[in-house]
Amino acid sequence: MEIGLAIEFEHRGKKWKTDTPEEAIRLRRELEELDAEEEQFGELDLRGEYDEQLRIDTVWTPDIFWTFIGNIGRQQIETVKALLENPRGITSGKLAERLKLPNEMALAGVLSGLSKQLKKLNLKPAHLYSVNTRWIGENTKEREFVTQRAFDLAAEEVGWPEAERKEDAPNTKKKRK
Repeated sequence: MEIGLAIEFEHRGKKWKTDTPEEAIRLRRELEELDAEEEQFGELDLRGEYDEQLRIDTVWTPDIFWTFIGNIGRQQIETVKALLENPRGITSGKLAERLKLPNEMALAGVLSGLSKQLKKLNLKPAHLYSVNTRWIGENTKEREFVTQRAFDLAAEEVGWPEAERKEDAPNTKKKRK
């Protein structure tokens, strides 16, 4: 019986963990190839074309963006702001701390509220953010939240969070007394 040996290495500030030396070599080569392509072609040039395609293909139109922002609560607003302020990602622990939540279970409740509002718009959490999970040691799991680039672009396009939505026309709904 062969005993597996976990291999850990760091690349661009992120820790990677593989189960075999072969997998570590393959992954490291892939990461280095991506670095070489980025260096050769320039990250900004490729990103500009990619961003333009995202603007065309995105689900995040200004109306959907503002509807989403208008329907979420204060904690969800702060969560989305924190995600946008950390484009390379924010861990669940730091996010809970930023929101002054007692623990990560409370954060799960806030994220559940975001999910419900996204569902009302026929969207999924994956349209807003991705979650990268990695193990630290043998028993500690760390989750990192990263906004989707399409959402970042939509927020940038409408100037949020600095800008507030301007109504197209006065509200004609009667207010309750």
